[in-house]
Amino acid sequence: MRRICHLFVLFLCLLDGGVWSLRNLSISVPRAVLSGEGQSALLRCSYDLEGAALYSIRWYRAEDEFYRYVPREMPPSMVFPLPGASVDLAQSDHQQVRIVNMNRRLSGDYQCEVSADAPLFHTDIRSAPLTVVDPPFRAPRLQISRLIYERNDVLHANCSVDEAYPAPNITWTIDGHKIAETISWQTSEQDFKERSAFSQLEITILETDHYKLEHTYSQDSPSYYKNHFSRNIETDSTKHEVLRFTMTPPPSGQFAISCVATIYDIYARSSDLVHVKEDSPRPASVTGEDSSGFKTLCDVVLTFVCACASLAHTTL
Repeated sequence: MRRICHLFVLFLCLLDGGVWSLRNLSISVPRAVLSGEGQSALLRCSYDLEGAALYSIRWYRAEDEFYRYVPREMPPSMVFPLPGASVDLAQSDHQQVRIVNMNRRLSGDYQCEVSADAPLFHTDIRSAPLTVVDPPFRAPRLQISRLIYERNDVLHANCSVDEAYPAPNITWTIDGHKIAETISWQTSEQDFKERSAFSQLEITILETDHYKLEHTYSQDSPSYYKNHFSRNIETDSTKHEVLRFTMTPPPSGQFAISCVATIYDIYARSSDLVHVKEDSPRPASVTGEDSSGFKTLCDVVLTFVCACASLAHTTL
């Protein structure tokens, strides 16, 4: 009876994973890699069998198996076709697999399936997404409505990016500071189509005396005032959000604007800098106030002095 109870307790421990257990299964897959001849992706699978023997490791892209490792077999590794790519057997084993010659049709969910041998006979699986990036051929192209502005003007800027997979995001910068971003629309289904990107920005240049002293401009902390997204504009049946931004002009009257195309953290390319300057820059006041008020005061004083001089001359 005691032996039966002991076996029963041991059975419960096995069910609960007390003696042999497949634990801490995790998968490590790069979120994105570049496509091209020689480009590769290293996928890792870590686990703890806690004393049990490994039966097999199987790797899948979506539902298709492309690599299998079975230590009992000879050789232990077996590969299956991947569209346009191959498995580097020299760098693939029971913990990792390396795919070479990546192309965008290899984008998708990758799964690592671990099976433990007797007495556990336990199988578990983990998955993670991977995107193979085809970057744009050229740098972003920036167009702006005018290169010389006056205060209270509204500047219109367009940034266009060539087709890529996936479509790039576009970030706007002024004097190297990020001010706005357009996130490209992504399809819910993976069609592997390259898509271009486009972003529109409106910049309103304010009179400096519209703001208090603490709203001064500096290179370290530019005085930018972001408004909410404004409206949708339909162009060729495609909706584009217009970003609106408001700023006070720098003391020099000149600033540089650019747009940057990015795809995840593996691609970033900027347009050429476009320098925009004020038509007639106003000198900064030592009091920190807008120079227009100082100029008005000078005009009043000058008029008064001239009037006094004229009156004195008449009296003489």
